[in-house]
Amino acid sequence: MPSEVRQLLFQARELILAVTEYCQRRGMLLPPGTASRIVIAEAQPIHAILDIATDQGDTVGIEINAETLAAALILYCINRKIPLPADSDKRLKRVQEDAVALVVVKHAKPS
Repeated sequence: MPSEVRQLLFQARELILAVTEYCQRRGMLLPPGTASRIVIAEAQPIHAILDIATDQGDTVGIEINAETLAAALILYCINRKIPLPADSDKRLKRVQEDAVALVVVKHAKPS
């Protein structure tokens, strides 16, 4: 059976927005300040460090694990009406230091 594979590429701006929206929606408190940068670690499993510039002039790094990052990107897609098949396999792939691809694999159903 053939499978369909899609990749949705998220740059730093979308990643930061997705993570901050997800945290707000889930009631997860982030330090007060402005999310200024996100770095995707090369190590597996994939994870990210979200840098927040605090009101005091410091920078705080918050670690975002793979599960949270994937959930944030899925919520980002849902909120923007980007179609994602519910019955598909989804995984993250590091593309650059500040970019991630959400890889969506939909397997064909046997007839």
